[in-house]
Amino acid sequence: SGQFIPGFEEQVAGHEAGEEFEVNVTFPEQYQAEELAGKAATFKVKLHEVKTKELPAADDEFAKDVSEYDTLDELKASIRKGMEEQNEKNAELEVENDLVEQIVATLEGDIPPVMFETRIDEMVRDFEYRLQQQGLRLEDYIKYMGGDTAKFREGFKEQAEKQVKIRLALEAVAAAEGIAASEEDFENEVKRIADAYKMEVEKIKELLGDRELEQMKKDMAVQKAVTLVADEAKEA
Repeated sequence: SGQFIPGFEEQVAGHEAGEEFEVNVTFPEQYQAEELAGKAATFKVKLHEVKTKELPAADDEFAKDVSEYDTLDELKASIRKGMEEQNEKNAELEVENDLVEQIVATLEGDIPPVMFETRIDEMVRDFEYRLQQQGLRLEDYIKYMGGDTAKFREGFKEQAEKQVKIRLALEAVAAAEGIAASEEDFENEVKRIADAYKMEVEKIKELLGDRELEQMKKDMAVQKAVTLVADEAKEA
Protein backbone atom coordinates (compact mmCIF):
# COMPACT_ATOMS: atom_id res chain seq x y z
CA SER A 1 0.00 0.00 0.00
CA GLY A 2 3.02 2.30 0.27
CA GLN A 3 2.06 3.35 3.81
CA PHE A 4 5.24 2.15 5.53
CA ILE A 5 8.70 3.69 5.40
CA PRO A 6 10.73 2.96 2.22
CA GLY A 7 12.03 -0.61 1.99
CA PHE A 8 9.69 -2.13 4.57
CA GLU A 9 6.98 -3.57 2.35
CA GLU A 10 9.47 -4.80 -0.26
CA GLN A 11 11.09 -7.02 2.38
CA VAL A 12 7.74 -8.44 3.48
CA ALA A 13 6.66 -9.36 -0.05
CA GLY A 14 7.37 -12.98 -0.99
CA HIS A 15 7.06 -14.41 2.52
CA GLU A 16 4.37 -16.92 3.47
CA ALA A 17 1.90 -17.09 6.36
CA GLY A 18 3.54 -18.41 9.54
CA GLU A 19 7.02 -17.14 8.69
CA GLU A 20 9.04 -15.06 11.13
CA PHE A 21 11.80 -12.81 9.78
CA GLU A 22 13.54 -9.47 10.21
CA VAL A 23 13.13 -6.27 8.18
CA ASN A 24 16.07 -3.86 8.14
CA VAL A 25 15.29 -0.27 7.19
CA THR A 26 16.44 3.31 7.72
CA PHE A 27 13.96 6.02 8.70
CA PRO A 28 13.82 9.00 6.30
CA GLU A 29 15.83 12.11 7.23
CA GLN A 30 12.60 14.15 7.28
CA TYR A 31 10.61 11.68 9.42
CA GLN A 32 7.90 13.25 11.60
CA ALA A 33 9.29 11.69 14.79
CA GLU A 34 12.59 13.56 15.03
CA GLU A 35 14.15 11.05 17.44
CA LEU A 36 13.90 8.37 14.70
CA ALA A 37 14.83 10.50 11.67
CA GLY A 38 17.73 9.03 9.69
CA LYS A 39 18.23 6.11 12.08
CA ALA A 40 18.55 2.44 11.13
CA ALA A 41 16.06 0.00 12.61
CA THR A 42 15.32 -3.72 12.65
CA PHE A 43 11.73 -4.93 12.83
CA LYS A 44 10.95 -8.47 13.95
CA VAL A 45 8.01 -9.62 11.86
CA LYS A 46 5.61 -12.55 12.07
CA LEU A 47 3.32 -12.94 9.08
CA HIS A 48 -0.05 -14.24 10.27
CA GLU A 49 -1.94 -14.47 6.99
CA VAL A 50 -1.86 -13.54 3.32
CA LYS A 51 -5.03 -12.46 1.54
CA THR A 52 -5.76 -12.07 -2.16
CA LYS A 53 -8.59 -9.98 -3.52
CA GLU A 54 -10.67 -11.86 -6.10
CA LEU A 55 -12.86 -9.67 -8.26
CA PRO A 56 -16.08 -11.08 -9.74
CA ALA A 57 -16.54 -11.26 -13.50
CA ALA A 58 -18.04 -8.10 -14.97
CA ASP A 59 -21.16 -9.48 -16.63
CA ASP A 60 -24.96 -9.23 -16.50
CA GLU A 61 -25.13 -11.43 -13.40
CA PHE A 62 -22.73 -9.10 -11.62
CA ALA A 63 -24.90 -6.11 -12.62
CA LYS A 64 -27.99 -7.81 -11.17
CA ASP A 65 -26.21 -8.60 -7.90
CA VAL A 66 -24.89 -5.11 -7.22
CA SER A 67 -27.54 -2.85 -8.75
CA GLU A 68 -31.12 -2.46 -9.87
CA TYR A 69 -30.14 -3.05 -13.52
CA ASP A 70 -30.50 -6.29 -15.48
CA THR A 71 -27.53 -5.87 -17.80
CA LEU A 72 -23.94 -4.70 -17.53
CA ASP A 73 -24.49 -2.15 -20.29
CA GLU A 74 -27.32 -0.54 -18.31
CA LEU A 75 -25.12 -0.39 -15.21
CA LYS A 76 -22.26 1.18 -17.17
CA ALA A 77 -24.62 3.76 -18.69
CA SER A 78 -25.86 4.65 -15.20
CA ILE A 79 -22.30 5.03 -13.90
CA ARG A 80 -21.36 7.24 -16.86
CA LYS A 81 -24.41 9.42 -16.28
CA GLY A 82 -23.55 9.72 -12.58
CA MET A 83 -19.97 10.72 -13.41
CA GLU A 84 -21.18 13.36 -15.88
CA GLU A 85 -23.56 14.83 -13.30
CA GLN A 86 -20.80 14.86 -10.68
CA ASN A 87 -18.43 16.59 -13.10
CA GLU A 88 -21.08 19.24 -13.77
CA LYS A 89 -21.53 19.79 -10.03
CA ASN A 90 -17.77 20.05 -9.55
CA ALA A 91 -17.55 22.60 -12.36
CA GLU A 92 -20.35 24.65 -10.80
CA LEU A 93 -18.68 24.45 -7.39
CA GLU A 94 -15.39 25.64 -8.88
CA VAL A 95 -17.13 28.64 -10.44
CA GLU A 96 -18.83 29.45 -7.13
CA ASN A 97 -15.52 29.22 -5.29
CA ASP A 98 -13.85 31.57 -7.78
CA LEU A 99 -16.68 34.08 -7.42
CA VAL A 100 -16.53 33.93 -3.63
CA GLU A 101 -12.77 34.50 -3.78
CA GLN A 102 -13.39 37.65 -5.83
CA ILE A 103 -15.90 38.90 -3.25
CA VAL A 104 -13.47 38.22 -0.40
CA ALA A 105 -10.80 40.23 -2.23
CA THR A 106 -13.07 43.30 -2.03
CA LEU A 107 -13.81 42.84 1.68
CA GLU A 108 -12.79 45.88 3.69
CA GLY A 109 -12.59 46.41 7.44
CA ASP A 110 -10.72 45.08 10.46
CA ILE A 111 -11.57 41.55 11.51
CA PRO A 112 -11.10 40.87 15.24
CA PRO A 113 -8.36 38.23 15.74
CA VAL A 114 -10.67 36.40 18.15
CA MET A 115 -12.83 35.40 15.15
CA PHE A 116 -9.87 33.61 13.61
CA GLU A 117 -8.95 31.97 16.91
CA THR A 118 -12.54 30.80 17.41
CA ARG A 119 -12.52 29.20 13.96
CA ILE A 120 -9.19 27.52 14.70
CA ASP A 121 -10.71 26.16 17.94
CA GLU A 122 -13.59 24.69 15.92
CA MET A 123 -11.23 23.13 13.37
CA VAL A 124 -9.10 21.62 16.14
CA ARG A 125 -12.23 20.13 17.76
CA ASP A 126 -13.29 18.65 14.42
CA PHE A 127 -9.82 17.18 13.97
CA GLU A 128 -9.88 15.77 17.50
CA TYR A 129 -13.27 14.16 16.86
CA ARG A 130 -11.97 12.45 13.70
CA LEU A 131 -8.99 11.15 15.66
CA GLN A 132 -11.30 9.77 18.35
CA GLN A 133 -13.20 7.88 15.64
CA GLN A 134 -9.91 6.12 14.92
CA GLY A 135 -9.25 5.40 18.58
CA LEU A 136 -6.58 8.10 18.92
CA ARG A 137 -6.13 11.02 21.32
CA LEU A 138 -5.23 14.53 20.19
CA GLU A 139 -2.50 14.93 22.80
CA ASP A 140 -0.88 11.68 21.63
CA TYR A 141 -1.06 12.83 18.01
CA ILE A 142 0.58 16.18 18.82
CA LYS A 143 3.28 14.41 20.82
CA TYR A 144 3.92 12.04 17.92
CA MET A 145 4.22 15.02 15.55
CA GLY A 146 6.81 16.73 17.72
CA GLY A 147 4.83 17.90 20.75
CA ASP A 148 4.36 21.50 19.63
CA THR A 149 0.74 22.55 20.28
CA ALA A 150 1.30 26.10 19.01
CA LYS A 151 2.74 24.80 15.74
CA PHE A 152 -0.17 22.37 15.42
CA ARG A 153 -2.69 25.22 15.74
CA GLU A 154 -0.65 27.34 13.35
CA GLY A 155 -1.31 24.71 10.69
CA PHE A 156 -5.00 25.67 10.72
CA LYS A 157 -4.43 29.44 10.64
CA GLU A 158 -4.44 30.09 6.89
CA GLN A 159 -7.57 28.03 6.23
CA ALA A 160 -9.34 29.49 9.28
CA GLU A 161 -8.68 33.06 8.14
CA LYS A 162 -9.93 32.25 4.66
CA GLN A 163 -13.11 30.63 5.97
CA VAL A 164 -13.86 33.56 8.29
CA LYS A 165 -13.41 36.06 5.47
CA ILE A 166 -15.63 34.03 3.14
CA ARG A 167 -18.31 33.79 5.79
CA LEU A 168 -18.26 37.54 6.51
CA ALA A 169 -18.34 38.38 2.81
CA LEU A 170 -21.32 36.12 2.13
CA GLU A 171 -23.15 37.40 5.21
CA ALA A 172 -22.63 40.92 3.84
CA VAL A 173 -24.10 39.86 0.50
CA ALA A 174 -27.08 38.24 2.25
CA ALA A 175 -27.68 41.38 4.33
CA ALA A 176 -27.36 43.72 1.33
CA GLU A 177 -29.76 41.66 -0.76
CA GLY A 178 -32.18 40.94 2.06
CA ILE A 179 -31.63 37.20 1.73
CA ALA A 180 -33.05 34.98 4.46
CA ALA A 181 -34.12 31.38 4.79
CA SER A 182 -37.87 31.03 4.41
CA GLU A 183 -39.77 29.23 7.15
CA GLU A 184 -40.69 26.53 4.65
CA ASP A 185 -37.06 25.95 3.65
CA PHE A 186 -36.04 25.89 7.30
CA GLU A 187 -38.70 23.35 8.26
CA ASN A 188 -37.77 21.16 5.27
CA GLU A 189 -34.12 21.20 6.33
CA VAL A 190 -34.99 20.25 9.92
CA LYS A 191 -37.20 17.45 8.59
CA ARG A 192 -34.35 16.21 6.39
CA ILE A 193 -32.09 16.00 9.45
CA ALA A 194 -34.83 14.32 11.49
CA ASP A 195 -35.42 11.72 8.77
CA ALA A 196 -31.69 11.02 8.53
CA TYR A 197 -31.55 10.24 12.26
CA LYS A 198 -34.99 8.60 12.28
CA MET A 199 -36.26 11.04 14.90
CA GLU A 200 -39.22 13.36 15.33
CA VAL A 201 -38.82 16.93 14.07
CA GLU A 202 -39.62 18.44 17.46
CA LYS A 203 -37.07 16.20 19.15
CA ILE A 204 -34.38 17.37 16.73
CA LYS A 205 -35.28 21.00 17.46
CA GLU A 206 -35.10 20.31 21.18
CA LEU A 207 -31.68 18.66 20.87
CA LEU A 208 -30.23 21.42 18.68
CA GLY A 209 -31.55 24.30 20.77
CA ASP A 210 -32.48 27.83 19.74
CA ARG A 211 -28.90 28.98 19.16
CA GLU A 212 -28.07 26.13 16.81
CA LEU A 213 -31.36 26.51 14.95
CA GLU A 214 -30.68 30.21 14.39
CA GLN A 215 -27.23 29.34 13.13
CA MET A 216 -28.82 26.90 10.72
CA LYS A 217 -30.99 29.68 9.30
CA LYS A 218 -27.91 31.87 8.85
CA ASP A 219 -26.11 29.03 7.09
CA MET A 220 -29.03 28.60 4.71
CA ALA A 221 -29.06 32.35 3.97
CA VAL A 222 -25.34 32.24 3.23
CA GLN A 223 -25.84 29.34 0.81
CA LYS A 224 -28.59 31.31 -0.91
CA ALA A 225 -26.13 34.21 -1.22
CA VAL A 226 -23.67 31.88 -2.98
CA THR A 227 -26.41 30.79 -5.39
CA LEU A 228 -27.39 34.41 -6.05
CA VAL A 229 -23.82 35.42 -6.85
CA ALA A 230 -23.39 32.43 -9.18
CA ASP A 231 -26.71 33.07 -10.96
CA GLU A 232 -25.94 36.76 -11.51
CA ALA A 233 -22.49 35.85 -12.85
CA LYS A 234 -24.07 33.46 -15.36
CA GLU A 235 -26.50 36.14 -16.54
CA ALA A 236 -23.65 38.60 -16.94
